[in-house]
Amino acid sequence: MKIIKKITEFIKNNRSARFILKGSCKKCGICCKNITFMIGEQYLTDKKEFERIKQLDSKYNNFFISGRDENNILLFTCKALKEDNTCSCYSFRSLYCRLYPGIKTKHIRAGAEMLKGCGYYIESNVKFEEFLK
Repeated sequence: MKIIKKITEFIKNNRSARFILKGSCKKCGICCKNITFMIGEQYLTDKKEFERIKQLDSKYNNFFISGRDENNILLFTCKALKEDNTCSCYSFRSLYCRLYPGIKTKHIRAGAEMLKGCGYYIESNVKFEEFLK
């Protein structure tokens, strides 16, 4: 019985969220202008690959290439973004947009951050001393 309790405690401690999303949307549109896509475990960096992906999945037709970041990763802008930084199809926006800003531990540990100017921010829910244990 003790072993089951220990296993349950281990799973609970290692599956709990390590990060908490805080803040709120400032309706600045920055997240709609600086979108990156991952194909598998890699960020999209090739324009030809993007054209190929659009043929396979029509949801990517809702975005256009708007530049590259400092790591040569393609940046996309949503075609539904209006000049006042509001969404022209908010009620029918994609799942990608509905889930933003989702936080994944693997991305945060890899150095991902919220966009500068975004009203959201991420905090750890584990104190530094607990990481050392």
